[in-house]
Amino acid sequence: MNYNKFIQNFSHYDDILAIPFFALLVIYFYNIEDKSTIEYLLLLFAISGFLLDILYTYIYLSKV
Repeated sequence: MNYNKFIQNFSHYDDILAIPFFALLVIYFYNIEDKSTIEYLLLLFAISGFLLDILYTYIYLSKV
């Protein structure tokens, strides 16, 4: 098996596994009361990571 192909597929599977953790991170930051500016920024990054990870997973799975 080609090592580079293995690493490339492994990173795609890690992206798929990261989706529920991004969802938990979004829920965590959303439920914080009286958020600071940093927490709003982290919530924004968590939402964007969640959505982009879903998009990249969709693109990868549609090619397979």
